[in-house]
Amino acid sequence: MKSILFALLFTLSYLTAFSQTDAYIKLYDRNNKHPRIVSITYPGDANTREMYNSIYGHGAVIENPWVAYRVYMDNRQSLDLYVKQTPQLELDVTGFYTTPEQLNEGYGCDVLWAGQSVGAGSFRGFTDQPVTIDSVATRSQTVLSNSSVQVVDKDWIFNGHPIQMTQTYSVLPDSRDLLVEIQLEGYAPEDVFATGVQKLETDNEGFILPEGVAASWGSNIPDKKHPELIEEVGLAIQIDPENIIEAREDEINYLYLLKPDKNGKIKYKVISSGSREKDGFKDASSWFSYIKNNYKN
Repeated sequence: MKSILFALLFTLSYLTAFSQTDAYIKLYDRNNKHPRIVSITYPGDANTREMYNSIYGHGAVIENPWVAYRVYMDNRQSLDLYVKQTPQLELDVTGFYTTPEQLNEGYGCDVLWAGQSVGAGSFRGFTDQPVTIDSVATRSQTVLSNSSVQVVDKDWIFNGHPIQMTQTYSVLPDSRDLLVEIQLEGYAPEDVFATGVQKLETDNEGFILPEGVAASWGSNIPDKKHPELIEEVGLAIQIDPENIIEAREDEINYLYLLKPDKNGKIKYKVISSGSREKDGFKDASSWFSYIKNNYKN
């Protein structure tokens, strides 16, 4: 009887934890139904703007209780950030497009304007600067589970040759980390890739360490149609040291140049926050202290 009770409690605990993550792709629908789908694939010559606008939220969405990310369905495949006021699952309600009424009710919202930067850990090729995934045979997004989504680029032409790339993004119910794994096949030894975190538009503070941890804090206006909505944001990244070629800064990024490991993988964590969190980080000092104390290579 005790063993049965233990098994039931363990199962209940597991299901409760698992329910604290969610991932979806929703189709844009003029009737505002926005049905969930499991996977979508576009040919490489599809119009970038049409791809982007055909998905509600512009790409796959993944969330844990603190934050949510969307992966744009276009050549950028950028990660965009949503921060919550109270830890909960809520993206199925707001869809990244929080109304003023929902903000007043305590929901979170989109907090990041990435522009031409790498944003919050977006993956790039690298020549003399980060480059997007422009030429592919097909581009796919798939929901693997409530806690994981995958992006597949077939025949990505980079440095003149095709690369097969699979990006997997996963979240946990008890951590604000976004776990990223990039699997590459067909790359050349001289190929260089990149990721990092952006420098925020206003009052940016930050650091980048050669061993693979970088962070930034500052404010920005995520929706240029509403300049009165200013968001303070904390971003950080922890790179597997085996993948690091070089740490560097440019005008808009704290950037790591990367190479795959012997198995063709690049691994890193993205960690994000915002002052919108009711019980979260409110300044650069507390954010940097948290990152330096909890993420070390």
